[in-house]
Formats: sequence, C-alpha cells, structure tokens
Amino acid sequence: MRSSRFLLVVGVAAARAVVTLILALGFWAAAPVALGWHPTTVMTASMAPAIDVGDVVVARPLPHDALLTGRVVLATDPDRTDRLRLHRIVDLAPDGDLVTKGDANPAADSSPLHPDAVLGVGVLRVPWIGMPIVWLRTGEVVPLAAVAAAFALCLVVALRKGDDDDHPPPSRRSRRTGRVPTPAGATAAPPPRGASPPAPAPGASPSPLATSPDPADDAAAAGPSPDTGDGAERRPPPPTRRARRALGLATAVALALGAAATPSWATLADASAAPAGITAGRVSPPSGLQCRSDFFGAVVSWSYDGWDPRGFDLLVNGRVVLTDIPANARSARVPADGSFSISRTDRVTVRANVGARWSADSAASVPVGGVLFGFGRPYCRPE
Repeated sequence: MRSSRFLLVVGVAAARAVVTLILALGFWAAAPVALGWHPTTVMTASMAPAIDVGDVVVARPLPHDALLTGRVVLATDPDRTDRLRLHRIVDLAPDGDLVTKGDANPAADSSPLHPDAVLGVGVLRVPWIGMPIVWLRTGEVVPLAAVAAAFALCLVVALRKGDDDDHPPPSRRSRRTGRVPTPAGATAAPPPRGASPPAPAPGASPSPLATSPDPADDAAAAGPSPDTGDGAERRPPPPTRRARRALGLATAVALALGAAATPSWATLADASAAPAGITAGRVSPPSGLQCRSDFFGAVVSWSYDGWDPRGFDLLVNGRVVLTDIPANARSARVPADGSFSISRTDRVTVRANVGARWSADSAASVPVGGVLFGFGRPYCRPE
C-alpha cells in the first residue's frame, strides 16, 4: 500500500515537472517579444552542434559596433528575402559587410550581409521547444501526434488531485486528544461505560436523543477506536502537499538545468567561441579510397575518422548506386547493373551521411570499368 501511494505521488510530481518545464521553455521562447527581441525556430542543421533543428534562438537588437567576429546573428537572407539567416560572423569585409558561415557548412556564405539587414545578435537558445513547428512544416505527422498525446497525458496526470488531497490532515484538537474528528451529519460515539453523560449547557433544554442510549448498539455502530489499543493497523499518514510540490519543483529545476547545460549558451554570448564551434561543426568526408577486384567484380574500401555517421552511399560518376551502407562498414561491392563498359572508365566515390540532412563526399575516387568475360560487371582499373 505504501509503495503504490509513493508511486502515485512520484508519477503526479513527474507529470507536473514535465508540464512545468514545457511551459517554462515556451515562456522563454515567447516572452522576449515583449522586449522587442526576435525569436526564431531553427529549421536546418547548418549551426550544429551548437544550435540544432527545433531550437528557438532569441536575437536581441544591437548597434552595428556590436557585430563582432564570432557572434551569431539573425538577419534577412539577401539571397531569399522571404527567409532569415542565422549564422555566425567569421569575417568583416573592408566595406563593412559581414561574412557569415554556418558552423556545419564547409564554406562561408556566398552573399555577405549588410549590417542594416541584421535583426539582432543571438543571446538565448531555448532547446527542443520548436520541434512541433518543424514537424508541422515538414509534414511529419507521427512524431507531432505522439508528442501532443504525451503532453496531453502529462497534463491530465498533473491536474489530478494527489493522494494526500483526498484525506485532509487531522485538526489540532484531534492531534492533542487522539480522537478522530466526527464528519458532519454522523452520530458521535457515546461516552465510555460507567461515565456520566456531559451536563447540558446552562439554559439549554435536554435533548431527547441523549437519554439512556444502548451501550451495545452504540459500540457496534461506532466500531473499534484507533486509541483502544486493540492491535488494529493504523493507516500511515500520506505525504503532505508541500512535500509533493517540492518534489515536482526540484524535478522541473533539474530538467531545466540539464537542458541548459549545452555549449550553445557560450557560443551565443561569447564572441571568442567561434573557432571551436566552426571546427566541431564540419562534416568529415571519407578518405583513403582503394579498389580491388575478384571474380564477382570490384570492391571499394575507405577510411573514416569523423563524427559517427548515419551510413554511407556509393556513387558512380556522381550517381548514387548503393545506399544505406552500415555506419561501421568500410568497404562495399560496386553493384553490377550492366552499365559498365570496357571502353569507358567510370569514377566511384563514397559519401558519408551524418544526421538526416548533412553529408560529405570523398575528394578522391577510384576508376572502374567492364570486363570481357562478364559484360557490364565492374572491375578495378589502374590509375
């Protein structure tokens, strides 16, 4: 009984902590609008890992002299005026324009920014809260519905009355005397046998209900008293409301601190954090490509020392011929699709896929061609 009551209290507290955390993140994402700041939802991973898809970045308007190298700025994209650009300043042009670059992009943006196009400098990152907007714009219905259902469930559990709300605490008089309070409308227990009934108040007429009660009937109706010492099991007192609320608040604060403990807070506010962010955000391509032939065709091998990839692709002349190569694989057989010829040399490259939107192709390639005894079957050719 105690364990089930404890789990109930913990479950309600956890649900309230989740709801509190989500509402707090939503507040910080929307409240800066009242100050004239600009919150925006990140839709791409060009600033990963410091700023990821689904984060909300709040930009604060600052004067032009505050646009320093290393700061993340939110500006109107000169290439597409209907979109915003959230990138880091990597250089200042002699004419005063700003050269920007995404941390995960291999090169700087082709179009520099004029200082007047900057809406503000990033000062606050609210993680995850913009994911429903991303799913809504990309048409991903399943995760959107799952998160909405989970939040609704947490909200229902959070609004449920706790177990301690169903049983009010005993009054001060009960704690002093050890007597159980009598609910409204119930018949009070009679005095012990042999004791004289209480005297009526001065001027009050005696009630007919108080005359000569049957002690046996009253004892049967009243039941065992918790103070009679008959060995009956006493119900342990439930947790207090104050303890439950403290547990929910502590859980919410712990979750909020865990969400805030990311390097993006420093990269948004500290202009000197840019070099480390740019190095960490670059996707490494496969290298060291080699080709070997056997009776069944050509096998291409490579090496990779970048981020943990989602998988690899095999390309022939820039066309993907093999996808979903496992992330731990370092070799793959070139498919014999009948398109290889002995009179033509094709180039095979390998692509590393990191995450859902970022990839990098190998700079080197290996040559393959067809063979006489297996028309259309690839084999390795010398450079």
